[in-house]
Amino acid sequence: MTKCHLALFAALLSLLFSCKPAAENHSLSEYGSRSQATQQALFEKYVIDLQNVPLTVAFRRQDSVMRAAEGDSAQWQQLVKLQEFFIFDPNSPYRNEELYIPVVDHMLNSPHATQEQQAYARWCAPRIVLNRPGTPAADFNFMTRNGRSHTLYETIDSRPVRPRRTLLFFSNPGCPNCKEITETMAADPTIEAMIASGELLVVNIYPDTDIQAWMDYLPNYPASWVCGYDPDQVLNSNTRYWLRAIPSLYLLDEEKRVIRKDAPLELILVDCKQR
Repeated sequence: MTKCHLALFAALLSLLFSCKPAAENHSLSEYGSRSQATQQALFEKYVIDLQNVPLTVAFRRQDSVMRAAEGDSAQWQQLVKLQEFFIFDPNSPYRNEELYIPVVDHMLNSPHATQEQQAYARWCAPRIVLNRPGTPAADFNFMTRNGRSHTLYETIDSRPVRPRRTLLFFSNPGCPNCKEITETMAADPTIEAMIASGELLVVNIYPDTDIQAWMDYLPNYPASWVCGYDPDQVLNSNTRYWLRAIPSLYLLDEEKRVIRKDAPLELILVDCKQR
């Protein structure tokens, strides 16, 4: 990006992300020397602020920031890169697929988008809207170790106590992050008490094909969890869930509606414990 483009982009971030009225912000010329690292820091602040407003408000802000960047192609491209890094990367602690939907929409329609970006957006568009927060989670079949077939819905509905929360944990036996999540949850006395009382149900699903490896690893999961695997590989078809990376955590309410979609464990635990 040129110095002019850096100035425009940094000014855009300042105007959109600051809590002050636009008249109180600094002039464009102040931002000409700001580095890309500074841009990233500004954008990260914006993303952190998004965590503290209702999802509908954050969604509108995402649409607004993409529209505001339309005046300059280089500025728009830089913003798309930051959105992908902070909002969409599976390893980002701020990842939120819902907030990436406006970015996909703009990639589909913006004159600044490359052919590759538009093709990717077309591929991404039907997947990213699967299991949006506030909608019923997609039901699916799974098999338990004893060879019995179950569905997610019947598993929830058949509990002696109606779970206030259901945690869907898509995991692999050889996954270090999955092991860390398992250990963190098992060591949390509040979570353990919620599971014991029936208030929280954990449904731990293996979506891949090495069933023997999954069988061998089963003793590492808490006995209080419902553990199963996908015998038909439906979960990897990207038609009911879009599992971009493992582990992936979904939190459902008592009506099986999605509260959190592919969210970091820290946010899941906070929502589990809220009354």
